[in-house]
Amino acid sequence: MEKLLVKFETDPAVNSDWNGYIAAANAYLKAGFKEKAVKMLKKSEQFIKGTLRRFGYEILLTLYATVGNKADVYRIWDLYKTLDGKFLNAGYVCMISSLLKLDDLEGTERTFEEWMSRHKLIDFWVPNLLIRAYCNKGLLKKAEHLVSRMIEKGEEPTLVTWDILIAGCHGNNQMEKAVDTMKKALMATPQGRKPNPVTLRACLEYLKDKGDVEVAENFIRLLREHNLVSACDSDRLMNYIRNEEPGSNSIPQMLFDHEVVDSETEMQLWI
Repeated sequence: MEKLLVKFETDPAVNSDWNGYIAAANAYLKAGFKEKAVKMLKKSEQFIKGTLRRFGYEILLTLYATVGNKADVYRIWDLYKTLDGKFLNAGYVCMISSLLKLDDLEGTERTFEEWMSRHKLIDFWVPNLLIRAYCNKGLLKKAEHLVSRMIEKGEEPTLVTWDILIAGCHGNNQMEKAVDTMKKALMATPQGRKPNPVTLRACLEYLKDKGDVEVAENFIRLLREHNLVSACDSDRLMNYIRNEEPGSNSIPQMLFDHEVVDSETEMQLWI
């Protein structure tokens, strides 16, 4: 790597630019040489100019967070905020993701509030990052409060938002709340949009184990009304809850016959 860098920096036939140093930084990171990676990132900054600065700074935010340099993350963010033009969601996504990688929840919340103050037209792409972080840390009340706050502003949670909340309840063993949140999600999202099958199965199994057949049947009817299961599968689920189907000891496979929407896909669907 060092020999290539020497040629990169000294050979007049080679056009040195910030991309080359970024590539070197990534290579050093993969090899576990963080100090050398930081040195390359510092050098790359000297070549990030003009219209390239927005994109370049977003990359630097991510990489400085990867090496654990919180001070440099905030320093680049301050430079980012001096750029002219529209302040895009992408910058806030990079910054908030970087702070979460550094486990800086307080800084994440400050940055999120800054985003809220700058954007009149708000979607759930940015909030979902913080909602997921709250759920991962077991801070479900904070996650629920943030969703309620966005709804009060007239924004509708995405299917991914509901999936994050339900998964948070499931992961923190609050299944009654998971079931209630699943019901809200079914009522709020367009018909035919399926929730995460893992948490859906967990909700059904919770209701079965709880022995509350009436609540479980109402839940299954809701699935049927929203075209998430066929009439045949609805009957199979009812039999499963009542233990009336011979050999029925697991949720039918049909709950898994869809593709779960992940955060990367969400960016394409909801930007």
